[in-house]
Amino acid sequence: MEKQVQIQFRLLDIKPLQFVTLTNSWPEGDQQITNQLQFSSDTERRIVRCTANFEYKQNDITQLIITVQSSFEFAREGWSAMYRLQGDEWILPVGLVQHLADITIGATRGILAVRSEENGLPRIILPMMAAAQFVKTNLSLKRTTQEIKN
Repeated sequence: MEKQVQIQFRLLDIKPLQFVTLTNSWPEGDQQITNQLQFSSDTERRIVRCTANFEYKQNDITQLIITVQSSFEFAREGWSAMYRLQGDEWILPVGLVQHLADITIGATRGILAVRSEENGLPRIILPMMAAAQFVKTNLSLKRTTQEIKN
């Protein structure tokens, strides 16, 4: 019988990387919202980053761009359990990847509310969305090496 290992991690940081408004007044009416999720890693330090980018447009004119990055550090035992020797890679299960994306999208929602208020914009809403709509497969992370700087 295979030993079950809990995959434990902690949220290290949430950073707003970009908040750009490209309009003097917020337009009335429907807007299109495009989104993008990206994942990166520092495998030596057992860190996975999820970056969420949302762009608000009206009539193909960009009104606002927000990008937020969350960083997660994994406990050694769970990280080791996800390692696959063949391929020299870590395989994060799709459910875990969706959970990391949900945390990042939720953080983006909060940052968007605060930043829009600070910038005198009406309360901008990031619609509810399920990470399962965007993340449908396990995440494969190749080994990364850090350059040692003196």
